[in-house]
Amino acid sequence: MFGSRVEKRLSSFFILPQRIASSGRSSLAFFVCALAMVLIYRIHLTWALFTRSIRPFDFDPSLHPIWFMVKYLSYDLVLVFSCFFLSWVLSHVSIPVKNRQIRIFITISGFILYHLFLISLFLIHGGHTRLLFEAQTGLSYFVILELFLNVPFIELIKFVDWKDGLFLLMPIGLFWGILLLPPVIKVRILKVSIGVLVILSTFSIIGSGFKSPPLPAEIRLNPALFFLSDLVEQGVFKISPEDRYVKIAREGSPGIQPGGLDYRNQAKSLKFLPPPKDHPWNIVFFIMESVGSQYIFDTERGHPMPMPFLHGLTKESWHFKKHHTSSNITTKAVFSLLSGLYDFFHQETFGIRPDASVPSLHNYLPKGYESFLVTPSPIQWYFPTAFVKNSGLTEMHHFENLNLKAREEQHSFGRYIGRDEVQTIDFFNRRIRQAKEPFLGIYLSFTAHLPYFDYGPDYRIIQPDERMISRYYNNLNLLDNMLKRVYENLKKEGLLERTIFVIVGDHGQAFGQHHSDNYMHHRYSYNENLETPVIIHQPALFKPRTVEVPTSHVDLLPTLLDAMRIPYSPELLDGESLFHHRLSRKYIFVYGYEGTISSLDNRFIKVQYSFKKKRCWVFDLKADPEEKRPLDCSSYRGQLDALRRFTGFHDASLVRYNESMKEKKKISRTPPPRLVKGK
Repeated sequence: MFGSRVEKRLSSFFILPQRIASSGRSSLAFFVCALAMVLIYRIHLTWALFTRSIRPFDFDPSLHPIWFMVKYLSYDLVLVFSCFFLSWVLSHVSIPVKNRQIRIFITISGFILYHLFLISLFLIHGGHTRLLFEAQTGLSYFVILELFLNVPFIELIKFVDWKDGLFLLMPIGLFWGILLLPPVIKVRILKVSIGVLVILSTFSIIGSGFKSPPLPAEIRLNPALFFLSDLVEQGVFKISPEDRYVKIAREGSPGIQPGGLDYRNQAKSLKFLPPPKDHPWNIVFFIMESVGSQYIFDTERGHPMPMPFLHGLTKESWHFKKHHTSSNITTKAVFSLLSGLYDFFHQETFGIRPDASVPSLHNYLPKGYESFLVTPSPIQWYFPTAFVKNSGLTEMHHFENLNLKAREEQHSFGRYIGRDEVQTIDFFNRRIRQAKEPFLGIYLSFTAHLPYFDYGPDYRIIQPDERMISRYYNNLNLLDNMLKRVYENLKKEGLLERTIFVIVGDHGQAFGQHHSDNYMHHRYSYNENLETPVIIHQPALFKPRTVEVPTSHVDLLPTLLDAMRIPYSPELLDGESLFHHRLSRKYIFVYGYEGTISSLDNRFIKVQYSFKKKRCWVFDLKADPEEKRPLDCSSYRGQLDALRRFTGFHDASLVRYNESMKEKKKISRTPPPRLVKGK
């Protein structure tokens, strides 16, 4: 009796694959495709982590055995089982429709959904891998939003080549290959797949018992699960109108900033300007991509100072020692440098809007300035091109139109490309020599940005190893040499005494401080992400001085205009001139791409609020410069309220200011009415 029951159970178990294969053909094909996809992804990721020169989050292969990824297979298998279960259930739902044409339409729609789902899964896995190795992040809600809001569609198309199209056909081909196989082979494939699942599940359970250093969720989780979990997390948080836009009428201020004592001290500040000169000033604006203040003069690791020339130049210049970016992404930061205004305090970037019409540095300069911009990188991805072009600066030399040697770093499914930095600096120096005075020359470097191209032993202060920070220090040294070449070119051409040389980083850079996934600059708003140096060199205007108070990118424009005695309306700028004997503003503000807004007061109290987490925290940077001890916000409620009111007010004010500038331009372009004789 007992034996017959066991025999029946075993026979039903062995016949189960046949039943599944015959009752859900499309579900079986979908199941095999999903299983193949996640296995290829996990194998490819593991291989890349152990063989690539650039690894996400400084993954160290020596701390992990090569089979360590099996412990994370459970996340992949959860996805496979979920996909199969949903597919099988949907395929067995009876359609209460007798009309044959409608049933055919529903069936075809089902197959279309299968294909769209497979392509989506493939794109999520491929995009996630690409982002891991090229941007130190996974495929998340903010990444998708950034692409749609801030990257022109034509640039997205350029990012895709014909090989990507062929890859998209792989899951579709596999799906139809399984679907059209004879039933006997389908059963065998299903049995093999089940066997693989059992083996992988066993390995995953065994592997989970072995301890290894913690890894970020971007590596541990399956890309689809990571993306879904991020969507769920983001869906919980919704920015209310009060967080984003505050009724301007409530504040009653005509300027770009809210008025009142909540933001400015009552006592008036005096301004001490340098003596006027009888000649106009050239400006060389050197923007250093991804250069953090804590690294440029660092020798604590036993290596030579990365930027000795810049260190020497600080002794002859204004050195902003506690300078902060206005945002931890380049597009917003560069907008602030050139406009004296904060960008939006949400993910959309104002500077790339086609109608961005607020004034830039180029507009404030007197007529007759020759202006040009040079960069070795593709500026459409991270530069406020529309804003700069609308301001009248149209001569831009960049990756697409510079006929110079290309640097290339291969990665998983993509590559980093930039023009050779040394050759690009030579081009910039030639352009300076050809320029008619007065001129504005802007250079935007790329060398300190991932992947930190290796320019050879002449620029190495550390022997190359597996750490990204070693390559970063070497490239800071290269950048220092490039700065020196620009300085010496100005001196040789007799331009230095008539040129204001501005050297500034766009934002900081992180290498795993505070969190294991805090790499590059855009994931958090700690000091390593936000602090960046500023040096202004022109001894006739800027007597050597170290500025110890907190400063922001928005302060550079009014400071330069005051130095050159160019009039401006302070109420139409967010920044404040550093020629004041003391700053009247109470706070500087920062937008973090990860969904955090921050304010820093003159006592170095840093208040931060996360839209994503719906919570606030505080750091006292004097007592806790490494930001290890977050404080409760209850004692800083006034600064928090001022921060939230400011960000909403400012976004609305910026839109209003832009509309007024568009209207002025429209009026100035309207031809005067023609006079008709006799009237």
